[in-house]
Amino acid sequence: MAVYVDSFQGGQVGIPVSAVGIVSLTAAKAAPLLLASLGGLLSESSGVINFALEGMMLIGAFMAVWVAHASGSPWIGLAGGLLGGMAIGFLHSVVSLKFRANQIVSSIALNLLAAGVAGMLLNEVFGVYGTSPSVAGLPTTNQALASVFSKIGIAGEPEVPLIGGMSVLIPLAVLLGLAVMAFIAWSTTGLHIRACGENPHAARAAGLPVTGIRFLAVVAGGGLAGLGGAFLSIGELSQFVERMTHGRGYLAIAALILGRWRPAGVLAAVLVFGFGQALSEWLAVRWTYLPDQVFLVFPYAVCLSVLVVRIGSKRPPSALGRL
Repeated sequence: MAVYVDSFQGGQVGIPVSAVGIVSLTAAKAAPLLLASLGGLLSESSGVINFALEGMMLIGAFMAVWVAHASGSPWIGLAGGLLGGMAIGFLHSVVSLKFRANQIVSSIALNLLAAGVAGMLLNEVFGVYGTSPSVAGLPTTNQALASVFSKIGIAGEPEVPLIGGMSVLIPLAVLLGLAVMAFIAWSTTGLHIRACGENPHAARAAGLPVTGIRFLAVVAGGGLAGLGGAFLSIGELSQFVERMTHGRGYLAIAALILGRWRPAGVLAAVLVFGFGQALSEWLAVRWTYLPDQVFLVFPYAVCLSVLVVRIGSKRPPSALGRL
């Protein structure tokens, strides 16, 4: 009989504990981290410190549920999550770039603000505390393909190996993540963003609008983190739970550091952390005599261990945090 795991933090329910199941669960856990980490990479590659990923994810998660509830469409809700993250990115840009505030202090303040605002809006919009009503969630990959096939006259639901039972947002997140990685690494605009983070004075001398590029990079990065938050709410649970990000924004920052601010490195770090979360759930099924809190802490212990091992190999963009 196959053993199934249920996430303590709203993960994929009903994924078998097997090699394929662990891979599937790793992908499910890594997807929101990948989006948030790449959002942080966009911002920090331009030279702006962004520790506000937690707040961006949280507001994105709430806005996705709110908009999905109001519109009846989880896809429109996804756009709400994007805009929610961009709103926090906009605030961080204004405070850090226009008013030249300390970027770390701005990030922490926005994380605290996001937690308070999300809780307040939950009560104002839905009239409840803690957990929102359920909304329509995103379909699985099999369901999405069946819908497409039905429109072209093909009946039945296809069975896609490995990813068929996953939320459709997981393969979409991977594709979007790869596109963002390619954009940062190889596009002309990506080169301009990195130039602003490495040597803003030379970039200005070359005629680049450094402040404008940084502003847009932070806002766009906020949108990616907001999508990561939307993944947690309408991609997994189909509802919003207060503080449901559970520190994933900080894990995304750790992945950014561990990946040495390089797209491929960030992807590798995210997979390590995603595997840590998947492994913690696998162990929770087998080691039932241990408290649940042990398995909730496990991914963060993995994060700290990997960071300690790699402590001497990290170099951020040269002008990170400098205007």
